Amino acid sequence: MSRTIRVVLIQPASAGGNFEYIAIPRQGMLFLSGALAQWKGPFHYEREIWFEDRSGLLNPDKDLDGVDILMVTALINEAPRGYQLARQAKEHHPQLITIGGGPQMGPLSEEAFDYGHFDVVVQREGEDIIGQLCDVLVTYRGPERDHYLNKIPGISYRRDGHIVQTRRKGLVSPDFVELPDFRSIKDLTPSNPMAGGVIETVRGCTENCTYCQVIQQFLGYRLVSRETEIKRLHQLRQMAEDGLIHSSRNGVFQVFISDDLHPPPLRATKFRDERLARLKGWKDHTDGIYLICQARAEIGQDPELAHAMYDANIKMVYVGVESANAEALKLLRKRQEPGQVNKDLIEMNRVGFGVVAMTIIGLPYDTESSIMEFADWVTGISKYQTANFLTPLPATSNWDDLTPLSVNGDILQEGEMRPYHLYTGRQLVHHDERWSMQESRELFDRFSSKLTSVDDLYRRVFRMLRTYRLRLAATSRELGDTITARITEATEALRGWADPVSITGKEFGENISQRVGELVETLRAVSQPLANARREVAETVGARVNELNDSLKILSAPPAGGGSELAKNISRRITELTEMLNRVLLDSPKKGTLRE
Repeated sequence: MSRTIRVVLIQPASAGGNFEYIAIPRQGMLFLSGALAQWKGPFHYEREIWFEDRSGLLNPDKDLDGVDILMVTALINEAPRGYQLARQAKEHHPQLITIGGGPQMGPLSEEAFDYGHFDVVVQREGEDIIGQLCDVLVTYRGPERDHYLNKIPGISYRRDGHIVQTRRKGLVSPDFVELPDFRSIKDLTPSNPMAGGVIETVRGCTENCTYCQVIQQFLGYRLVSRETEIKRLHQLRQMAEDGLIHSSRNGVFQVFISDDLHPPPLRATKFRDERLARLKGWKDHTDGIYLICQARAEIGQDPELAHAMYDANIKMVYVGVESANAEALKLLRKRQEPGQVNKDLIEMNRVGFGVVAMTIIGLPYDTESSIMEFADWVTGISKYQTANFLTPLPATSNWDDLTPLSVNGDILQEGEMRPYHLYTGRQLVHHDERWSMQESRELFDRFSSKLTSVDDLYRRVFRMLRTYRLRLAATSRELGDTITARITEATEALRGWADPVSITGKEFGENISQRVGELVETLRAVSQPLANARREVAETVGARVNELNDSLKILSAPPAGGGSELAKNISRRITELTEMLNRVLLDSPKKGTLRE
């Protein structure tokens, strides 16, 4: 019987930026976990995938007790948290094996070793070597381990104080792992589903834009097989049917295609024809799925391909517009012309796509006035927009060409780690004579205020999903206990605040605002019809919540006369709400009878 090895794969919490509002799992961890599942070796690898933006922060001391291997992947603004997790994991569990990877750590292995204390860093893709790598790390120590590590392609490790990097051999087939391992995601249950699914159908890119890491990470452009595409679509459908992907009332669920599904049709004819053939075969397999993908604007020049996409239920398309300045686009090696992009997006709108225009500001030739004019233009040709300041990323030309800044906006000193938590695209992080870091933040705010941000859409989706989870869980005693505990806590706090002395200080006003906000958010979520409760009960609860909210707003304001009496009144209202909610929960039908 093979020995069981416990593996935790973690995606650290994000410091912000686009897609921060909806936690869709990153494909790399899913494929690595799948690769370990299918590996035929001397050990059985028991896996748990932990996405901190979804499942909360990992405690390296408690949560890694009994774990053998920790794998960490990180994008640039996740790097500090990734380094911290790996370093603390070693401190609490010295025998724990740590492996780093992803587009940040691969190009910056020395930094990953210095700050994360990793045993090994994987370069680029790792599905084909991860099983062998784990076997070696578990089995051997010292010089013997180094001997076997040197035989594994595409990794970095330290030997005698120096970094050894083995050469990558060939490219990984994009369906080396046929199905990503969603089922190992921590806390993935019908009461806590993913907000949407994700699918990879292509790996790499046909372009070579200066600001992008994709071509450096994946080297080349590879399509998965037609059979694998269909199997992955069916996997997502099954997960939705099992309640693991959130579905709307009519059963529709969202899936984000994580790659450039459609290469530039005017410059990659062979890929275009293959994609068209596949899309025509997708139609019967994507019913009930709202697909989102990224594509080039040239799709607007190919009506046959555009309509095939739409007929396959691809309804939202992210398009890299980047800039309205032709000279800036040339410097970025972004092979497109603004006038043609304008025509292309008009055609995409006519097809019916919800177009999301991705923009970059702070490019050469940009001025404050041209940036504002750009905002006016791009909002006229797209439904939603994303905004990013030009941000240097590892392994891109911008990384070496642009002078990095410190957290204070000064030139970064040699040997000082970049302030990665600021690398969100919302301010300059490199020296630019036109704007300081603070000025760039203000400019970003002015620019983004003119956009119809797709982030607003994701906020709404995330909020609806959170409310859905609360309603679904309301049929269980657990939520009732949670709500009761929070209400009781707030009740006791407010009773203590009733002392006139306690409501005269500034601290009171600051603390109460946060706690009141949390309480009211919970109450509003559960004030909707709970488990088919009588309508009049739900309406009464809702009315009381509104009254409570109004009173709390007054109490949160600068202290005024009569504060003590108001606090007592609020305490009484919370007590009434506690009793009402407890009655609703006690009278609720058994789990499974709740209507959305």
